[in-house]
Amino acid sequence: MTIGALTVFISYMGKFFSPVKDLAKMTSSIAQVTVALERIQAILEDHSTVTEKPNAIDPGSLKGNIVFENVFFSYHPDTPLIKNFNLDVRCGQRIGICGQTGCGKSTIVSLLVRFYNPDSGRILIDGTDISNFTLDGLRKQFGFVMQETMLFYGSIRENIAYGNPNASDDEIKEAARLAHAIEFIEKMPHGFDTLVGERGVTLSGGQLQRIGIARAIVRKSPILILDEPTSSLDSESEKEVMEALENLMDGRTIITIAHRLNTIRKADKIYVLSDGGIAEVGCHDELISKGGIYHELFRSQEWAMPSSTSVDK
Repeated sequence: MTIGALTVFISYMGKFFSPVKDLAKMTSSIAQVTVALERIQAILEDHSTVTEKPNAIDPGSLKGNIVFENVFFSYHPDTPLIKNFNLDVRCGQRIGICGQTGCGKSTIVSLLVRFYNPDSGRILIDGTDISNFTLDGLRKQFGFVMQETMLFYGSIRENIAYGNPNASDDEIKEAARLAHAIEFIEKMPHGFDTLVGERGVTLSGGQLQRIGIARAIVRKSPILILDEPTSSLDSESEKEVMEALENLMDGRTIITIAHRLNTIRKADKIYVLSDGGIAEVGCHDELISKGGIYHELFRSQEWAMPSSTSVDK
């Protein structure tokens, strides 16, 4: 072999090994992508157990009167979760739902938006059984502020408008103002056009929640579901978020799922769930005076809080 051929051979060997090493690394990536693809396909091919009636109607714009009539529901036939549940919420009323973990608080909301159908009984909005509504039309009646607001990669403007893609710039800015979010948005490098990372990784918890509230405001839905929207916030952020929620609640029917009972102290009625049904009903002061389940839950949380943030008795 000549010196020239040896030199070319060594050069080719060096160029050959780099792609081989990359190909070896790709094996792991391909395995991960394959698993992800299988999971996506399983979701896409899943057939919903909740279907529309052939003659389902679009409810248009509802007022927000909600009634549960003798509702029973179970995820497993031999383990009933909701038993003979009755609830009557008037338009514009604020109610709180609380209870021990696993008592069915979130299930009540899932039934209301028809993620599941009750085993028996009826759920009515404005006097009409929700099973008579189209799923899309029914779910447009609800706005949600969850424990963790999910943001997508995109601008703040786009994330707020996700609640209502047809919202104008003025509506988006007004929603941000009511949500107490416009102050920190305008301080960002590009204002409403500032890009936020997946899940809002560039924002604090309080900022995330206020954008979620702005999203719910711009949606203009008559019924609002609050699922522990301040549970992961510090006391200062919680105060700002609660002030923003007051603007959002105005004129809407509010259902708040609460673990931290301080978030439902101002509710018109508080429903305490236990053993698949309603164990206690009343406002905060009434339930405290009864000395029952709510009183014990409230006291346990109160004593667990630092003295500097203790709730007023």
